[in-house]
Order: sequence, then C-alpha cells, then structure tokens
Amino acid sequence: MKKLKPEGKSWEYFVKSWYERGHAGKLMLCSDIGVSYDVAKHWISDSGSTRKVVKEETSSMDVDDILAIETPTKLDFVCIDLETSNLNADFSILLTACIKPFGLEPIIFRADNYSTWEKKRSDDSQITKDIANELRKHAIVIGHYSQKFDIPFLRAKMVKHGLAPLPPMFGIDTWRIAINNFKVSSRRLVSLGNFFDLGDKSGVEGSLWMSGAYEGNKEAMNKIVEHNIQDVIILEKLACLSFPYLKAIPKL
Repeated sequence: MKKLKPEGKSWEYFVKSWYERGHAGKLMLCSDIGVSYDVAKHWISDSGSTRKVVKEETSSMDVDDILAIETPTKLDFVCIDLETSNLNADFSILLTACIKPFGLEPIIFRADNYSTWEKKRSDDSQITKDIANELRKHAIVIGHYSQKFDIPFLRAKMVKHGLAPLPPMFGIDTWRIAINNFKVSSRRLVSLGNFFDLGDKSGVEGSLWMSGAYEGNKEAMNKIVEHNIQDVIILEKLACLSFPYLKAIPKL
C-alpha cells in the first residue's frame, strides 16, 4: 500500500530531521515511517521544502519540554551505563547496568541477582547475555564515553562468553559531542551535569565499591545501582541538549 506523506507538524518534523541528519540518519528516518530513501527524497524535492521553512524550536525548549515531545515516529533511543569492578574486561566483572529507553523507566541489571554471585562471582556470562539481549531490541544507543568504554567492554565480555555480536545499530556518544562543541574545563558526565543543571550525580566511595564487588555487600550494591540509575537519567537529559549538535549518527 502506498505510504502517504506526513502533513502539518509531522511534515515539519520530518523536513527538519531530514536536513539535520547525515545519510545514515536519513535512512533511519525513512525506516521509521516505512518508506524508501528515494520516496522520501522525492517528497522533499517536490514540496520545495528547505531548511528555512522549518522553525528552529530547540533553542526555546528546555530539557523537560524535549522529553515530553510526542513525535510522529518512534524515538527508539536507549541510554546505557555500565558499572564494573575495574576498567578492563579481562581484569573485572560486570556489577550493574542500566538501560533507559527514551522517556521511560530504566531497566536494571545487577550481578547479585544471579545464581553465580555467591559461589562464582567471576562468571558474569548471564548478566552480559541479558544486557546484550535488551540492547538488541533498540536501534540507537546513547552513552557517555560509551564508544571508548561501555560498548567495547560489553563486546569483549560477549566474545568471552560466546555470544553473537550485536546487530547493525547506531551509537551516540555525548562525550564526543561535548569534546567537539562545548569549551568547558571537563567533559566528564558529572561536570557537564553540574554545569548544565541536569541533576546531582553523587559518587560512590572506593571502599563501598570494593565491598560490593569483592565481598558482595548488599548495601554497597544498592548504592552502586542508585549511582547507575542517576547516571542514565542525567545522560538522557544531556543527550537532549546535545541533539542539535549531532550532524550524523554513526554505526555502533
């Protein structure tokens, strides 16, 4: 059945998104509404739409407004943050992970919920599998320093545990956007969150982290999970502020 061209606000959103995205982003936009790239290109060409006819709304909207937008297509973004016992996959285990679908409640994974935690804590195969299976459901993954840490760490664990690679996906790293666009003293998530008033990001003491990772202390793990959740909440808000500076969405 022939797909009808969007109208009104939906069309304005489509045109604005078309001109803001690179080729990969345009393909994702076409996929969202179920038309081919050529059809969408003809729509744009035939209508004579240009960047000038679309109002720039992002500058007058705050984070809460952006999160509340009801778009004509599904915003299939997820924010992800991993918490691990060390920085390298071959010398550490996955402790917790938080995956937050855009605008929805976060999904929590914690190693102490698995049967191997008490007697074989080094076996993080099941939590790795569950995190990967959740990610597979989504098209675009957002993280902070994720292309340097979270995704390579997860991939290393997936290979170690004999899991199939993630499917073709796209990735947004807010750290990379900050490096290219924001002249601030630090691009760490806590620093950007404080500077942009996105929420408080409290740290976890090293002793508490050690207690959770090596002694299995429940209270310590609870604190790590709280820290994990707060990270993705701030990350999602930072992503909203970063979207106007996103020229293209690269493959993950």
